Amino acid sequence: MPSARPLNLLAGQPRGTMLIRGDTMRSAGIVAENVVQALERLDADERLPDASRDAAVAGLTRELLAVLPTPSGDILVAACNRYLAALAECGLSVPRVEAVNPVQGAVTMRTA
Repeated sequence: MPSARPLNLLAGQPRGTMLIRGDTMRSAGIVAENVVQALERLDADERLPDASRDAAVAGLTRELLAVLPTPSGDILVAACNRYLAALAECGLSVPRVEAVNPVQGAVTMRTA
């Protein structure tokens, strides 16, 4: 009989499995989407331009794929913030990622 344990939403792995197995591309995309969605909830003067949304998801995904698989939320935070720093160099005012849950892909943003 199969186990009745809850599943990790990211990779279909049992809860507690870190963001290291399964579909790495999908996992990176989930974290990237969560970061962009958090940016979209900000005040209008701190939002990404609409045309840049897909580019931001792609850039964040690329940075995340460079460090996956990893069990460390801190490594995922650093990858996200590398991309956000590049946006800041282009003149956009963006916050930084404070935390990434490596199991669920949830992100916490720091605004100042």
